[in-house]
Amino acid sequence: MFRILLLLLITASISFSQVTDATRRNLDRCLNGLSSCDLSLLTPAELTSVSAEAKKRNFAKCMGRNATCDPSRLTKKEAALVEAEYRRQNTEKCLAGAATCDPVNVDAKDLPRIREGAKQRNLEHCLAGAANCDPLALSQSDQKAVKGAAQRRNVESCSNGLPNCSPLDLSPADLKAVEAARHKRNLANCLDGLSTCDPLLLNEAETAEVANAVHRRNVDSCLAGFTTCDPSLLNGPEAAQVTAAARQRKAVSGGK
Repeated sequence: MFRILLLLLITASISFSQVTDATRRNLDRCLNGLSSCDLSLLTPAELTSVSAEAKKRNFAKCMGRNATCDPSRLTKKEAALVEAEYRRQNTEKCLAGAATCDPVNVDAKDLPRIREGAKQRNLEHCLAGAANCDPLALSQSDQKAVKGAAQRRNVESCSNGLPNCSPLDLSPADLKAVEAARHKRNLANCLDGLSTCDPLLLNEAETAEVANAVHRRNVDSCLAGFTTCDPSLLNGPEAAQVTAAARQRKAVSGGK
């Protein structure tokens, strides 16, 4: 009889432990708002705790402008806090010029700052020559600054030989500087043997300098055994050096 009672006590203890664990797991699921929560297994006190946690989660969602926020579950105090947070976030968006800015819900006290920010952003766009520049929103002093920036960009484009250069917008002084830059760039291209070299733009001294550079490159090509070598352009000593270099390469390669 004693053994039977002991076995019954152990079985009951195990069953109670299993029920308790299952109850705790269900309570955790309910407190976390999981769909697997079974409200029918909760005590009145647990239901109160679960409800309080659900309200906290909903308030946090509303504060974060989450799409699953349920405003009808907010208290008046919470609704006021949510509205204040929305206005704060909206003001920040408007100050940053974000596309999601809602100008209707901006406080009157913030409008001067927002307008000034928009004015400054437009000026920066115009100074950079951006397509979203609104020239009509510029003041006279800003227009003068934007015009000066556009002239500087054009001088830079012309000096670098870029296709967006507008020569007709250059002043006489700028045109002279651009021509000097173009001449310098052409000389560098000719000295480097580039296809963009225009020999007709070279003066007598530059023509001689380019000819020397061409001659040096040909000598180097011949010494290295490149196919671009033109032996007819070599003088006596250079031809001898090239011949010696060719024999040395042949010796290194084993006479092949």
